[in-house]
Amino acid sequence: MGKIRAKMPKSQRAKQFAPFDAVVGLRQALKEKEKIRVPRKELSDDMLWEIDEALKGLNINDTVTVVHYNSSEQQYITTRGIVQKINPKSQIITLTVGDIKFEDIYTIIMSP
Repeated sequence: MGKIRAKMPKSQRAKQFAPFDAVVGLRQALKEKEKIRVPRKELSDDMLWEIDEALKGLNINDTVTVVHYNSSEQQYITTRGIVQKINPKSQIITLTVGDIKFEDIYTIIMSP
């Protein structure tokens, strides 16, 4: 006769009924396909001037809201944070939440 096997714990039994993903990565690929991609908007000279003036008027520790283009997501996002650094040479503004390239900025709104 064969050996008597110990009962499988209930926590392990549930795993055998977990959904099976026959095509690995398909669910993720479909999710990526569903994302709405937005092309980068061409800014007018007036808009570029307004952004330039807003950048010139910023100081360290100012709280700002920046609408900017996120290349990896291919959409515009709104980021709010405190200005940590403005680097005109590398054309990057550093907020508490991360870096934003000048070329990606659509609008800058100063917060009171």
